[in-house]
Amino acid sequence: MSTKRCVRFKMPNPMTPDELSRGDGDGSKPRRMRSFGTPTAEILRLDFSKLGKPVEAQPIEDRAAEARRVVKRLLAIIREHRASALRVGSPLDDAALALVIRALRIESLGGDYRPLLHHDDPVTAYLRQSLFEELLEEPSNILFTTRVDDETTRYEAMESAFWRECLEVLEERVRKSSEDHLL
Repeated sequence: MSTKRCVRFKMPNPMTPDELSRGDGDGSKPRRMRSFGTPTAEILRLDFSKLGKPVEAQPIEDRAAEARRVVKRLLAIIREHRASALRVGSPLDDAALALVIRALRIESLGGDYRPLLHHDDPVTAYLRQSLFEELLEEPSNILFTTRVDDETTRYEAMESAFWRECLEVLEERVRKSSEDHLL
């Protein structure tokens, strides 16, 4: 059973200006004392047990083929960024591309990727960062379907473990392409 807690604070009733102006007759103090203490808290418990268990995502039947499809999209983005970088006179070489892919892997594990994207030249740093950001958006742009029931299909973003698999395939393809000078 899943329960969540919601905390609602109650403040004492504020005094009106009229009450503040009235006092014990001499106008020195109000009839009612105002509390400046900690507000009282009331904890509401929400019961989500009636919602049922979440539906498990359907497994990807052919992970290798699906990873190749995702990597094909990622390579197209990389080609576009490399062409743009050439036009501004600051090409994204294989070493920079390897750093961007490594930064994506580190980010997928929750690590600090920023040092890998840093460069003293602001144009180079911008090119690395923009490629990183566009590639990072891809897992949320690639949707997988989960059949909930006969009438309902749920669309979900790519799971992080599969994203890391795709990054491994991408890294291998980039390494092989750079050896063959294809990318």
